[in-house]
Amino acid sequence: MKTNLKLFLLTYICVTCLFSNKAFSQHQTDSLSYYTNAIEKVTSEETLAKAYQYLIEHLEIKKKKNSKLGIAYDLYFLARIDYKVGFYDDSEVSAVEALKILDGLKVNDYNTKLTTGVLNLLGQVYNQKNMFDKANETYLKALSITSTSRDSLVLYNNISNIYKNQKLYNKAQSTLIKATNLFNRVEDSIEKARVIDNLGFIKFKLNNHGAFDDFKTAYTIRQNVDNLAELYPSYKNLSEYYLSKKDTVQALSFAIKAYDVANKVNSLSYKLDAVKTRYNLGDNTVFKEYSFLNDSLLKATKLSQNKFALLKYNVSKSQLQSQIEKAQKQIYQLLAVVILILALGLLYFFRAKHKKEKLKEVYTTETRISKKVHDEVANDVYQIMTKLQSKATINEDFLDDLEKIYIKTRDISKENSTINVNQDFEILLTDLLANYSSNQVNVITKDIAKVDWKKVSDVKKTALYRVLQELMTNMKKHSQANIVVVVFSQNNKKVTINYNDNGVGTLLKKNNGLQNVENRIQSVNGTITFTSTVNKGFKANIIL
Repeated sequence: MKTNLKLFLLTYICVTCLFSNKAFSQHQTDSLSYYTNAIEKVTSEETLAKAYQYLIEHLEIKKKKNSKLGIAYDLYFLARIDYKVGFYDDSEVSAVEALKILDGLKVNDYNTKLTTGVLNLLGQVYNQKNMFDKANETYLKALSITSTSRDSLVLYNNISNIYKNQKLYNKAQSTLIKATNLFNRVEDSIEKARVIDNLGFIKFKLNNHGAFDDFKTAYTIRQNVDNLAELYPSYKNLSEYYLSKKDTVQALSFAIKAYDVANKVNSLSYKLDAVKTRYNLGDNTVFKEYSFLNDSLLKATKLSQNKFALLKYNVSKSQLQSQIEKAQKQIYQLLAVVILILALGLLYFFRAKHKKEKLKEVYTTETRISKKVHDEVANDVYQIMTKLQSKATINEDFLDDLEKIYIKTRDISKENSTINVNQDFEILLTDLLANYSSNQVNVITKDIAKVDWKKVSDVKKTALYRVLQELMTNMKKHSQANIVVVVFSQNNKKVTINYNDNGVGTLLKKNNGLQNVENRIQSVNGTITFTSTVNKGFKANIIL
């Protein structure tokens, strides 16, 4: 019986799985519903092939969307197709992959239903591979999570088939009795008939009373159901039963009825099984037909598997090509990103280099002007003053004015002279600020030693030196302050300088002095903010 059923699965491709597709396709597209229904009741190999190809494409879409439930759903139906064709190893791989995904999803009625269906299919796969212990374990796992009586009944029946295949008839019978206890909660007549017919067969093998009654009950139920293929097992079992009772007339009568059903449902495997039964009963008229059917079934099975093997090869080839194209696209995208990053990096590098060169140019220009003012203007003024002092009569006011011009020229030269930031910058800044301290102005510096000046670039040091010099000069000329506080701090790579004086303050306008200060700090990617109110002092916050 097991061999005949296996042949039927390979050729007719219409084994009914545990759950109807309706339960699983309620949220799917019309196309998906069409093809999953086609798997449920296959009318041709072409339809099954189209369903397989559609599901492969649909699976790729779900993977791109990372729809885990959709992926598991498609894998389940691909596993069913492989099972129907006889590719049990491939079916197992797809079913196990679907289970791994479902195990990671939240528990709800829909996911539990799908998981139970996958487990049931996997149990059928293991049964076909004669891995009976694993099949039994899988069915029991499905039984532990199912919540419907109908599903439990079907699983009990499948477990009994495992025991039947191992000729463990007592275990099969006790399992089927558990199934019959669920009858009052199950409306599915076909599944009930399968359980009853199966129980009759087990009783028949155990020589127990009641086998014939079970066969007749199952037969009666099946007669009232519009499913001709379901009558075949009843006719076959009744034929075997009458043969065991030496009633060859009745046995042959039911064998012929089984043969008629096999022809009507157009099943090669059923035909072969029915012809074999008739031949064993002495009906020699079917000998030639038996040889023909056996040869036809083997050819049909091989042809069917070859067609699907070719289809799976073409699909794999197409997927490989798609993966290659995808990889090439990713490489091109990566190259584009790398080129963009390099371009931006080069742009930043050249802009920074240009800015640095401009700063250096400004500094060089300032230094050159300072030297020129000192060497030419200041010296000329000094020589004029010397000549005037040597004369007997001299206008003192005129001489004082010249001295003031000389002092201003000297100060300008000093303010724009060369800065050696490579020496100890802490001492350099301290000296700068100390030069502005006098009897009238108390300059206080705080925490300058806490800054790691080695981590500050020369460009930033130069800018900071000039900015503090400008602030202190403005203070000396305009603020009338008597206290100046300059506080230094460092947070990671950022250096902050807070300048604060108690002078007369000012209305903040972008005059040349403040504008120059701001431009210098911004040129080294720093920030500076000013705070001042008339008669309430002046503040500046610098961040480098």
